[in-house]
Amino acid sequence: MNNADEEALYRSVGERIRTARERQPARLSQAALAKKLEISRASIVNIEAGRQHAPLYLLWKIARQLDVELLSLIPATAELAVAPSAAILDDEMREELKKYTNGDAATESALSSFIAQAVEQLSGSRAPTQRFTRRKTS
Repeated sequence: MNNADEEALYRSVGERIRTARERQPARLSQAALAKKLEISRASIVNIEAGRQHAPLYLLWKIARQLDVELLSLIPATAELAVAPSAAILDDEMREELKKYTNGDAATESALSSFIAQAVEQLSGSRAPTQRFTRRKTS
């Protein structure tokens, strides 16, 4: 599993946790869930965003608190399949991106993500997942 696959896995797990939390009859807040799990609200925020990789025991505790099966929080392999054409840009392409972005790492990262999503969408392998907005330049 490469880094992109891992990132997609943890983002998907986080999205599933958020969805399950928000579907609670009393719409459980992140803070309330964190308190029940005896972890920080920031941890819940980061887990739901896919930035924090929750260990299995914590995923089990989350599933139990949300009254869902643990497996419902874990996506199937087919759901995470990334099109081969969306692979990481090669070194030559990255150098060209650096030229066009004047070395601005944030812009380079945003543009790389946009290109990967465009390739995925054009290849028909995935539905669009995020909309990009133009950044104002000074």
